[in-house]
Amino acid sequence: MSVTLIALALFGCSDDGTACQRLSTPIQTYQTREACAARLEDALGSEAALSADAPTVQAQCLTSRQLAALGTRPVDLNRLNGRVAAR
Repeated sequence: MSVTLIALALFGCSDDGTACQRLSTPIQTYQTREACAARLEDALGSEAALSADAPTVQAQCLTSRQLAALGTRPVDLNRLNGRVAAR
């Protein structure tokens, strides 16, 4: 049985969330999506989120596979599955 880790990542985004870049912050991982989702608001209150040079910052819980597939290219978070929180 393989374990899928869930990663909480922060993204600096345009106001509509269609042009987002992953912020260079340490990625936190969790055993379940629920555990990750419980930390979304804390992530948005972090120094990295509050000091980001972007109109909005979004936090999203993604599988480690999804996060790896995103790489460092711009992404439209509206098209990804998962819970998104924004400030």
